Amino acid sequence: MAYVVKADDRGRIKLPKDIATPGDRFLIIPVGRRIVLLKIPPKPIEASSSWLHTEKDKRELRSLAESQAIKEVEDKLRRKGVC
Repeated sequence: MAYVVKADDRGRIKLPKDIATPGDRFLIIPVGRRIVLLKIPPKPIEASSSWLHTEKDKRELRSLAESQAIKEVEDKLRRKGVC
């Protein structure tokens, strides 16, 4: 499902209730003139501990995740002919 939201005079946007609840945290990734929002679980380490086994630290993992997310969005937009 897609939504159209409008920024207010201070540049803020409100997300629909079925997407975000008060206190939710999101990772915002700028991709050119677009942004990608990724919802962060309340306890990310615990949420990933069953499937993520690595020796990398949080900074390395974040960098890898951000670069992969940007690549995936760019690939998707390129396939759609938007970029």
